[in-house]
Amino acid sequence: MWNKLLNLLLLAVTIIIVGITPVASDEDLEQFAVYSKAVNDIKFVVVTDFTQPEIEERVWHMEESDAEVDIYYIADGSRLIKYEDSSGDQITLTAPGEFTQITGFSQVNDTTILLVDSLSHCLKWFDVPSSSTSLAAGSCNSSGHVDGELLTARFSTPRQVTRNNQDGSLYLSDSGNNAIRLLAGELASTMITLDDSPHGIYYDNRHKQLYVTTTSRFIRINPATNIVTPLIESTTVGFKDGGLNWAQMNSPFEIKKIARYVILVADTLNNRLRVVNTRADTVSSICSSDDEDLTSIDKCNLYQPLSLMRYKSGAVLIGGNSSEMKLLNYVLDRPTPVPFPKPPMKPMKPPTTTKEDLSGSTSNTGSSPSTTVVIAVSVATVGVILIVVIISLSCLLYKRASKSRYVLELTIDVYFDQLNL
Repeated sequence: MWNKLLNLLLLAVTIIIVGITPVASDEDLEQFAVYSKAVNDIKFVVVTDFTQPEIEERVWHMEESDAEVDIYYIADGSRLIKYEDSSGDQITLTAPGEFTQITGFSQVNDTTILLVDSLSHCLKWFDVPSSSTSLAAGSCNSSGHVDGELLTARFSTPRQVTRNNQDGSLYLSDSGNNAIRLLAGELASTMITLDDSPHGIYYDNRHKQLYVTTTSRFIRINPATNIVTPLIESTTVGFKDGGLNWAQMNSPFEIKKIARYVILVADTLNNRLRVVNTRADTVSSICSSDDEDLTSIDKCNLYQPLSLMRYKSGAVLIGGNSSEMKLLNYVLDRPTPVPFPKPPMKPMKPPTTTKEDLSGSTSNTGSSPSTTVVIAVSVATVGVILIVVIISLSCLLYKRASKSRYVLELTIDVYFDQLNL
């Protein structure tokens, strides 16, 4: 009984939130659109007409600045770029030859960034105010698999790093060692060893889950228990949309979670952006040549996408092995509500009167026994009908409770993501 009442309340809250959630109009989204597609109750719109930085090599990773508004950092091959979005000004922070290939980084505070120098097998601190670097972990140009103190630890082609904001620890995808490494305090340790090389890594601070892409798979790890849950179960490199149990990817890299059950993955060698829905257990594609109904698909095709970054509200910036970036907007794809039809108005009938009523000779202030019985039977009949209707609606709403809960969670996630919370 309480579960049914809870589901009814959940449905009511869903309707209220869906009604008040601000969503950009189709005209606003599609003014510069080259592509649009609805997937899993979310409408994705891709645009290319926006100010973007000048890229020399490839964009491995991007992050918004934690300290400055309208600023984000870009790992472009061997250099780190500071880009101001409003003015289009960009500054190369690192000196030539200082890094071999920056494939990932994480801002540990307002002035310090931890950079992953992948081909040098080490991690370096970068101080933003002074533009100076220092060794953080490993030994540059010396690979291996050694745990222990940060400066004596060894790594092999590390790819990306992600931060646990609660305790400040860092998770590193150590690609050459097929391992996820934990950097906590002054120590580096092997958290878990995988069957495949890890590439992209993303820690969901809200739900305390770790997401990792490998050469062919997409997995979720619970850091508290080290339990690995395959989200893409196939170990074969390829391309397939559909169920999680048979979908395929080819060297996926970065991950961006935009709602509780909706995750974007840059499927690098398939030249697509994949939408993974862990509630519906499905994988779909964005900017795919398989979308036959799209006439401008050539403008949307992605060339080896690598990096995904939250860009302002309700948008993701896509970078990769190309000088051109794509901007992906996403909003709830809600159909226009259809109003309930109003029943036709019946004309009012004047009350019937008798001659006795007009003359005032007859008056009846009470009800006869037969009238009382008729009223009682009518009330009882109406009551039974109401009970049947309530039970029927409760059963119907109970069957749809899971769908209502999903819509509510999706709405809340996208709503708060647009508010940048």
